[in-house]
Amino acid sequence: MNEISLEISSICISCDNCRLICPENAVVTNGQEYYIDPWSCTLCGLCIEICPVDCIKETKAT
Repeated sequence: MNEISLEISSICISCDNCRLICPENAVVTNGQEYYIDPWSCTLCGLCIEICPVDCIKETKAT
């Protein structure tokens, strides 16, 4: 079974756009890095569209 999730890479510039636009509040930060909570994320893709540096990608866990 393949599970799809979203991941924010290290090229993130911490602009906060993804966190602000997420309708599920799935994007969280520890003050230095951003993460996407896979339990909250519905894969709507809004964060991917708004990211100015294209650092959010789909990943597949096998």
